Amino acid sequence: MGAKPWVLVSGVVVAVVMLVGGCSSSSSGSASSGVTGAETTTTVSASASPQLSEDDPLNVNSTKDLSTVTATIDGEHSPYADSLPNICPRFPDSALIKAGLDPQMGRNPLSGKTTGLLQSCSLAASDPSGREFQLWSVAVGITSQNIRQIIDQSQIHVIRSNVSIGPHSAYMFHSDGDGPLECSVAWGTFFGSVMIDFNGEEWDPIDPCAKVVDVAKVLYPYIPARPSEMR
Repeated sequence: MGAKPWVLVSGVVVAVVMLVGGCSSSSSGSASSGVTGAETTTTVSASASPQLSEDDPLNVNSTKDLSTVTATIDGEHSPYADSLPNICPRFPDSALIKAGLDPQMGRNPLSGKTTGLLQSCSLAASDPSGREFQLWSVAVGITSQNIRQIIDQSQIHVIRSNVSIGPHSAYMFHSDGDGPLECSVAWGTFFGSVMIDFNGEEWDPIDPCAKVVDVAKVLYPYIPARPSEMR
């Protein structure tokens, strides 16, 4: 089943990815995946030999930089589904400030360590005038769901593809129910997907899609790029 991947909770944007039904299985009953690299796609198995190569995104001990690898394994069967790290501490104050966010407003995880499919961190920009609590907020989410499981939901409306965010090619989209100051980007990773949602406030008109890309370009280097970082 598909569902809107972002909801607003107590005025703060929190990323929420609902489970997507369906999975693929090999003849032995183990989940199998396609892994897309820069130009080729190969098929690997989640229950393959324990001696997986460093280039295999299913090798959770690999120290190889897999920034340009996009996994297509069903998120529920990913080896990372139950081991997504709390990403809030990964963002240093310097990066948040560069992105226009206020470290003093806190890093608010959906939970200290999510045990299934999603880990999210909500962050906010303060109002320098002091008149309002915040000017805008973002939710940065990592999920074991692959990018197609996110983008192919019926309520997701892609408005731009191939958005360059570092080595990644992202999708920019709106979701059913979004307001005029909301916009999201998402891209595939070796462990699943990254999603960043922007939510603006009416007292500070801003281009939400331009802003979410700006934020993504600052924060993407702090998202795990190696399987060994998923701890």
